[in-house]
Amino acid sequence: MKKLFGLSVLAIVAYAAAPTALAGDYSGPGFSADLTIRDHRLGSGRYHGRYYFDRGGYRMDIDGRSRVKAFVFNSFDSYFVSIGANKRVDIDEDKSGALSMLFDDAPCAGFHNAFQAGSDGKGGRELKIWRCDKPKQELLDAGYSWEHKATVWYDEGLKHFVRMESNDGVKIELTNVVPGRQAPSLFTVPTEGGPVQASARIADVETVD
Repeated sequence: MKKLFGLSVLAIVAYAAAPTALAGDYSGPGFSADLTIRDHRLGSGRYHGRYYFDRGGYRMDIDGRSRVKAFVFNSFDSYFVSIGANKRVDIDEDKSGALSMLFDDAPCAGFHNAFQAGSDGKGGRELKIWRCDKPKQELLDAGYSWEHKATVWYDEGLKHFVRMESNDGVKIELTNVVPGRQAPSLFTVPTEGGPVQASARIADVETVD
């Protein structure tokens, strides 16, 4: 996508037609899940890993020969971190407005338009399907194009999507969901690894659909 991978992936995630939420305003139960993701910025094919989400932020750990091994967003301190396969750590503190939209309880946070397109009961969860388009200014500033669109399968119990697909080819699916509060330490900057550098634009790091 033309967003940060983590943001992409996740920003697509819960963009909302509702007003931007304050960081940490997520009111769901928190959860962890198995992750399946397809995004050309990671490499070719599908990748698997783990996903963690709560009021403190979100984290994606990616297995296999991916170019990026983890994405972390801390909602309280408003920074986004990507960890490369070479253990390089990139930190971006300038896109908190766009990323904070992930913590709104609406399914299309960050978009002007949200259309409910049906429901889906697969996997034992009652999901609402939403189509989101016309990104708000915060997302455009973060590197998304005006043509960006996303479809999300939204779980009202989790206050979060369990599947997401965007028109830039990014696809995310969450399975084996386990509701529950997640440790704040999951959303902190790693203290070990390679050199730390600041990213110029969240959209250039990319992760979310």
